[in-house]
Amino acid sequence: MKMRKKSHNLIVFFIAKNQRPDDPNIQSPNTRTEPHYKYIKMITDYRYSHTTYSELSKDDLCEYDCPKCGARHSTKYYSHYERHVISLDPDALKEILEAEGGIDTEAFLDIEGGLFSDMLLDVYRVKCISCNTTHAILPGDVVPYRRFGLLTMLGIVKLMYNREHSIEKTAKHIQLSWQFMLAVLYQWISHLSGMALLMRAVYQVRINELIAGASQKVLRFVCCHRVSFPRNYQKEHKKIIFMTHSQIHKGRKIVLGMAVNQLMQIP
Repeated sequence: MKMRKKSHNLIVFFIAKNQRPDDPNIQSPNTRTEPHYKYIKMITDYRYSHTTYSELSKDDLCEYDCPKCGARHSTKYYSHYERHVISLDPDALKEILEAEGGIDTEAFLDIEGGLFSDMLLDVYRVKCISCNTTHAILPGDVVPYRRFGLLTMLGIVKLMYNREHSIEKTAKHIQLSWQFMLAVLYQWISHLSGMALLMRAVYQVRINELIAGASQKVLRFVCCHRVSFPRNYQKEHKKIIFMTHSQIHKGRKIVLGMAVNQLMQIP
């Protein structure tokens, strides 16, 4: 199948158009268990991941600041909803993110129980007692409206750059569609400029995102700072890595906030 290199938008449109409705890689708007509102407001708490989110209790939900009106510690429990989070096997994810050379994905076929796990997360919603707006509380490794976790998508990008096999064979080894893997790579590239700016502004690392190999250099840096970088990126740019252009600029308006004690911490 031939594709024109200069038409990234056309490629992404083609990928989205040809995704099967039952493809677990994409969460269809018609099958989401998340509530639908015209204005979506979310608070990311980087103290928790999707595996530790259950440690957050209703008693802890009064400590957040409202990202809409700015009132401090003005939230209280309102409701909850369920959403899926798909993640890589922890050992495989660590191996991928820390790999220096080529990654032999064929070895992942031997992982007992499969390479990916699907966890059903019970997400809290809080209401601001000052302006009466509601907000979902998301753990730090969850991307709005994406089933795959942030670090898992980062691992997919690392595989795209460090794979030892063709894209088609690599996709078969990890049991994903190559179209989905390519779409994740394009979403990574769309955030490249913002990530390079953050590296200069916060980490004092200068990189020209326009030169050849810049994406791989940024990728290695983000993998090495994968605990702090997503948090600092959201603080600096008011968005989360791997959020799509349409999620940020079109359709529903997404208002993102952060837990107050998580603001701009450098490792």
